[in-house]
Amino acid sequence: MYSVFVMSDGSLEGGEARADRSWNAVAVSPGTIGDADHIRLVLPAEPAYGRIARIATTTLAMRLGIPFPEIEDLRLAVDEAVILLLRPEIGAGDLTLSFTVTPDELRIDAAATLAPDDGHGDDERAAHRRFEALLPDSVDAHAVDLEHHRVQLVKRRR
Repeated sequence: MYSVFVMSDGSLEGGEARADRSWNAVAVSPGTIGDADHIRLVLPAEPAYGRIARIATTTLAMRLGIPFPEIEDLRLAVDEAVILLLRPEIGAGDLTLSFTVTPDELRIDAAATLAPDDGHGDDERAAHRRFEALLPDSVDAHAVDLEHHRVQLVKRRR
């Protein structure tokens, strides 16, 4: 696995995978299975890393030939998914984004590995309602599993 390390000044450095969290390791694991490209991005579960998720989404959507206005909608959906998954009251962990790119669609599976929730259900439900209200115009399909901190987004090329 090749890793990209986000340095304290915001710069990126590449290298072999390391478990040293002080480097804010971002693991990137590309691969191809059949007609699909699979990319796995692991980020610290902190809102500041949402930018990296949006950049990866934009790059992959552009490769697929999705029109720019639709890419902007997809970026917004990814941003809202990150906000939904990274509830600040829940605690630290990792955010994993698994991208599957086929000739016709981009599938994003986002999952957060977080400390146990200590009962902030009302805030989570409000964030979920906001997320659901935004998505119909942004993606072609989606699924949300708040109990397991997972979101799936699908954008198809038209």
